[in-house]
Amino acid sequence: MHWKRAILLFTFFGVCASQASAEKVAWGPCDLKDQPPLPVECGSLAVPLDYSDPGSDKLDLQLLKVPALRTPKKGSILFNFGGPGVGVRDVLAERGELLHGLTGGYYDLIGEDPRGTVDTLTASCFKNATDRAAAMTAAGLSVIATPEDAMALGRQWAGAGLLADSCFASEYMKENGTLISTAYAARDLMQVVDAVEEDGLLRYWGFSYGTVLGATVAAMFPDRVDKLILDAVMNPHEYYNDYDKQVWADADKVFSSVMDQCIKTPERCVLARKNTTAADLEKATYTLLDNLKREPISAQGVIVDHSLVKSFIRACLYRPEYYPNLAVGLDALFSGNATGFLANLAQQGGGEEAAGGVADEAVYAIPCSEKRTGKEALSDVVPDLGQLAQESKLIGDVGSSVALVCTRWQIEAKERYEGTFDVKTRNPVLVIGNTYDSATPLVSAKNISASFEGSVVLEHGGWGHGTLAHGSACTSRVVRDYWMNGTLPQPGSVCEPDYPPFNQGSLQQVLENIGFIGKD
Repeated sequence: MHWKRAILLFTFFGVCASQASAEKVAWGPCDLKDQPPLPVECGSLAVPLDYSDPGSDKLDLQLLKVPALRTPKKGSILFNFGGPGVGVRDVLAERGELLHGLTGGYYDLIGEDPRGTVDTLTASCFKNATDRAAAMTAAGLSVIATPEDAMALGRQWAGAGLLADSCFASEYMKENGTLISTAYAARDLMQVVDAVEEDGLLRYWGFSYGTVLGATVAAMFPDRVDKLILDAVMNPHEYYNDYDKQVWADADKVFSSVMDQCIKTPERCVLARKNTTAADLEKATYTLLDNLKREPISAQGVIVDHSLVKSFIRACLYRPEYYPNLAVGLDALFSGNATGFLANLAQQGGGEEAAGGVADEAVYAIPCSEKRTGKEALSDVVPDLGQLAQESKLIGDVGSSVALVCTRWQIEAKERYEGTFDVKTRNPVLVIGNTYDSATPLVSAKNISASFEGSVVLEHGGWGHGTLAHGSACTSRVVRDYWMNGTLPQPGSVCEPDYPPFNQGSLQQVLENIGFIGKD
């Protein structure tokens, strides 16, 4: 950003922020599909549609609040559960009881569906689901291509161009696709902070992509950070300036550990047979993927190839509760039962994600509008695709489609964050990374903590994506102490989960056992 333009923009942004208190949130009933475990309230907040334009129209942010359970109230905590592209309100309503247990019950818990998601400037390049399905089929982005397979890679490069062209041809996206950046979402968060009329300080808990948003808002407004948790960290340096390669760094290690836990829990894992080792299961899986790459199987009108199975594995690794289903699906494929695999695929928790389906284009439109790699040709990108596969032999190449689409994307965000993350926030940040997280490795948590002065990393020794995936009384106490008192753990602290990943357990049970929920 040119320095003169930056001064003008940031001067306006500062004025805009100071005027935010003129807006109020009128809370009322919610219209939700499912009854949440705790009472909720909904409201809307008008914020600038375009922060770079003083005469901008307004954008109505839709908010949901799970009111504080105890008094005196300590303020509000804002949330983002990841993506990019995941809505917040429905997830917050569903998890309100758990999150109140972890935060102490003295806060209002507030979420708004960020720009580009759900009904907030939805990142949609197509008029309807039929057009989208046809375009995605033509693009072929669900078929994973590697640098070694030049023909398949060339087709995926062309498919990425088809999608990028379709989005650029959409008048809706050409206008609104410039307004869904993380920087604008960060400014929206601060508008909410001002509108709830408390102390003007930010309290925020972000997961996965929500850590990019959290790191960005903390770097943009360091003096307004009261308490902030970055949980399951994506590397924000890569997010803005490179392809997201580090996210895959622990995936192979996690799969190895899951197979090891399978052998240790034969009553919950169908793959644990006599004289079978974890190494045997890993080898069989890689052999299966190689065979399906050369000779896919057709069943029930579906082609079961290595791309579909890799996406299935990726989705199953997100949560320990999916691990038994992962074992059932692989067991079916090892025996040549593609029909059984597809039946399991339809039932397992990662459903749509495992099948490679997307409801809209947010997963591409948000990051691609603000990612600047300096690369334009396929030949420029091939080395990076090779690094994706090196980060994870198992599923690293799943990230190739986003890399290729972002290279060909033509819609640029009005504002992208261009600063550093070497900042000192008003109060220190708590950073948490799982030991066995296939989507956000522990090293990313350590990297961002090195940037935020005074922050501390807690290693959550569990499996799955983020701390909510695997219950730990130790982690729960650390998190609650932070929200209640601002207390940070000792550097180098590790909290172990309360049950093995294949065993039937839950965070809900852990919180009940330690009295964080279910008791007055």
